[in-house]
Amino acid sequence: MTRSAAPHGNGTYLDEEFEADGTAVSRLTPPRVGSSELAAALTDVKGQAQFLLYLADQIEESLGQLAGEGDACQAAFLCKVLTMYSAQLENKHQGLGERIAEACQEVYVTVREYDPS
Repeated sequence: MTRSAAPHGNGTYLDEEFEADGTAVSRLTPPRVGSSELAAALTDVKGQAQFLLYLADQIEESLGQLAGEGDACQAAFLCKVLTMYSAQLENKHQGLGERIAEACQEVYVTVREYDPS
């Protein structure tokens, strides 16, 4: 899919995406406000948050399997997997807090640049 953007009036852009068969899909998108650092910080926060959700889902699924597991070897394996997921969750949670703080700082800077008061 290829993409092109052109000014369309009222500060919006006509965004066109082209499918592999050449079909054009158009939509209006507002212009981007903020720096590339802000966009990168928000993208990073969203990525880390999605990973946290994935880990939480995996922990829930593994806990459900552990509750119904009768084989001691399989239960031991699930406990190791849960320990690994828990460590990852803790590490990513701490990193997410730092990235959220950085993103908020970028938002504050952007708001100060655009705030007319």
